[in-house]
Amino acid sequence: MCGRIPGLGAVVGGLPKGVPQFRLKVNRLRRIAVLATMQYEYEWNGFLSSEKTEMKDAGLTTRLLGARLWRDYLVRYWPRLALALGAMAVYSGANASIAFGVEWIFGALSGGESAAPLARVSYLGPLVIVLLGLIYAGSLYAVSRLNAGATLSVLRDIQTDMFDRLTTLDFAQVRGEVSGQFISRFTNDVMVMREMLTRLANGVRDALTFLGLCAAMIWFDAVLFLIIVLVYGVVGVVVSRIGKIMRSTSRDAQAQAGDVTSLINESVSGARMVRSYQLEPLERARAGAAFDDRLRLLKKLAYTRALNEPLIFIAGSIAIAIIIGVVALRISSGDIAFSEFTGFMTALLLLSQPARGLGTLNAVAQEGFGAFERMIGLIDMTPAIKSAPDAIDLPPGKGAITFDKVSFSYGDKNALEDISLEIPAGKMVALVGASGAGKSTLINLLPRLYDCTSGRILLDGEDIRKVSLRSLRARMALVSQEAILFNMSALENIAFGRPEAGRADIIRAAESAAANEFISTMLNGYDTVLGEGGANLSGGQRQRIALARAFLKDAPILLLDEATSALDAESETKIQEALVRLTKGRTTLVIAHRLSTVKDADMIVVMDKGRIIETGTHDELVAVDGAYAKQAALQLV
Repeated sequence: MCGRIPGLGAVVGGLPKGVPQFRLKVNRLRRIAVLATMQYEYEWNGFLSSEKTEMKDAGLTTRLLGARLWRDYLVRYWPRLALALGAMAVYSGANASIAFGVEWIFGALSGGESAAPLARVSYLGPLVIVLLGLIYAGSLYAVSRLNAGATLSVLRDIQTDMFDRLTTLDFAQVRGEVSGQFISRFTNDVMVMREMLTRLANGVRDALTFLGLCAAMIWFDAVLFLIIVLVYGVVGVVVSRIGKIMRSTSRDAQAQAGDVTSLINESVSGARMVRSYQLEPLERARAGAAFDDRLRLLKKLAYTRALNEPLIFIAGSIAIAIIIGVVALRISSGDIAFSEFTGFMTALLLLSQPARGLGTLNAVAQEGFGAFERMIGLIDMTPAIKSAPDAIDLPPGKGAITFDKVSFSYGDKNALEDISLEIPAGKMVALVGASGAGKSTLINLLPRLYDCTSGRILLDGEDIRKVSLRSLRARMALVSQEAILFNMSALENIAFGRPEAGRADIIRAAESAAANEFISTMLNGYDTVLGEGGANLSGGQRQRIALARAFLKDAPILLLDEATSALDAESETKIQEALVRLTKGRTTLVIAHRLSTVKDADMIVVMDKGRIIETGTHDELVAVDGAYAKQAALQLV
């Protein structure tokens, strides 16, 4: 263990062989003091007052965030944490005991009153040091293992809670947030939190060790200890103030990391457009601006953190000067034995490791709590669209839909105005009109992806806001013009329509959607992984996989938002034939720009600027020579 104490080996090696007398001159004391304090003061931080500092940058104090972390996550692992605390106590005791062991050895070598015979020290001293070293190493391993397990488990729990909340947020809440900000919480913020939790666990260990070694220093010489406390206590107040700035800057840096993630994601997903339109210079400029902004924040964080060490170094220099003067006087007057001073300096040297950890704990904690604040910001988001407390399951019905004076607004912009529409059960209704007419918005209101601003929607006579979301959405199958596929097999992608379905049912659904013919030709058939977003498929193939889900779900209400827009003529013909079979006896709402796909609908609803301007069958609307007739004349020539 002597290897852990710089300067101690030189002192022992300088002793005359077999001579018990031992007194060092002031210059030798100075060397030991400098070796001890130079290592120690360089790492010490003003954590003494940081526990009292409340960070109020975002209305949440560090204390409240810490309490939330304990209440929601840490407390469930209290048995493991209790074991870790016990191991920490053993570790701390072993550290403090080393200082007393060294004091005893030097007391014996210097021939003090309590000195043991040299022969006894020669075998008992090394044995004690080795034993303490084994206890130290064993307890350190136990602490590290227990803390790592708890830290990783807590992070898993936080990520699970974030993802659970993400899946229950309103469609509008998800669409209103930049995707990179969500991703950043699961990646960048998690890494920052992991560092903080690891350092906090080590901080408890270091604090116990620190207290044990401080107690040893007080035992050896309270006056010297008081000098150190006074000097570093003043610096501690200053450094704790720096922590406020660091937390605010860290929170901004984490948020900006989300913007960078979004930018990179957009650049990768839009690679085809970027190259086609020769937008590389523009993308590089956007990225450069984002990287510069991130550099500015990270520099501010680094520069603020850099203030700690110079302040501590100045304090250390002052402490060294005072200690040298005081020690010289106290030794010359006989107020302190050299063995006691050696024990004191040993404790001071051993204090370097916990001081190093505690020295950066405040900075890491502020960064970590900034990340945790963003995480719980997601966890605490409350969806506006949810099942009412007294919601009932939707009773069995045939699928009759009523829009009763329904209006909807995106902020200040009206998307739907006073929509009243009766859709009989089992009928196919087509919604047509120019882009922005409100067709997709009307369909999105049915499964309550949005809630209408005024009016009500009835399904088989039940207000959809008074039934559970689960039972409402179970009655509907939605296929949008954007086919969303996952980096999974074709079989698994189709199975999202009905997860409990068997392989035979999935294949039948694929056949109905005209998807079986191309799936069967893939390398592993239905077990072929489709790539992220279905990157290995054409647009039409992705659309047919999405349609197969709807076939598999076999819901009584079908919502088809441009579901056949990406199909070639041959596939569209097959789909239309399949849709005739699928829609029989089911209520179907279809949005299509190509009137050829909806001319056989039971009712066609023509929309313009959020209003219904015409309703009727294809023949009826063509006969009145209105908006539909004009569009039909252009398309159905």
